[in-house]
Amino acid sequence: MSARTAFHGLCLEGNLGNVIIIVDGVEFVAHKTILCSCSQYFRALFSRHWSNAEKTVYKIPGTSPEMMGLIIQYAYTGTVPVTADNVVSLLIAADQFNVLGIIRLCYEFLKSQLHLENCIGIWRFTGHYYCPDLREAAHDFILRHFEEVTRASTELLELSVSDLERLLEEKEELPLKEEAVFEALLKWLAHDLQARRQHVAVLLGQEGWRNGQKGFFFFK
Repeated sequence: MSARTAFHGLCLEGNLGNVIIIVDGVEFVAHKTILCSCSQYFRALFSRHWSNAEKTVYKIPGTSPEMMGLIIQYAYTGTVPVTADNVVSLLIAADQFNVLGIIRLCYEFLKSQLHLENCIGIWRFTGHYYCPDLREAAHDFILRHFEEVTRASTELLELSVSDLERLLEEKEELPLKEEAVFEALLKWLAHDLQARRQHVAVLLGQEGWRNGQKGFFFFK
């Protein structure tokens, strides 16, 4: 039995723990050294109190007992179940507690789950967290399957104008067909024409949209 496995058993039994983490009234007994080994958050939290040997109870805000349980499980076992139901909440919690191992697991899971209906949503999600590899993977997927994505995904319609412009930034090796981009822009504009008509000139009046002049005047 490894030391980590032994520590995990002791934690589950509530034995020899030297710290109690409380989340929404739920208590977790753990060991400071184990939590510090995987999380810069806990290293910073506990280091402020090393001089106070009697400090053993910490109330942690901003997360749920379920997510804290998974964070502690990872600290002891080096693994955690990542599912479609928990990946977003788990990634947010891992980001909060700076658990890089869980962040990597979540990124890899999301990359494996990219499909036509969710790729834009995953790409948008990466705008709130620093995950350049996942963002690039989602962007590449969108560009490679652009026509299919714009037909299948309702997420396109909910993009802000700035996100739409960023999404349409081509890569040299992944050029988009002008006709497909033009159709996507018309679809986005038509979804909320009253509010979005102000963006027509920016979206359709640049980059030499010669083929789009008819559509341009329609929206005017």
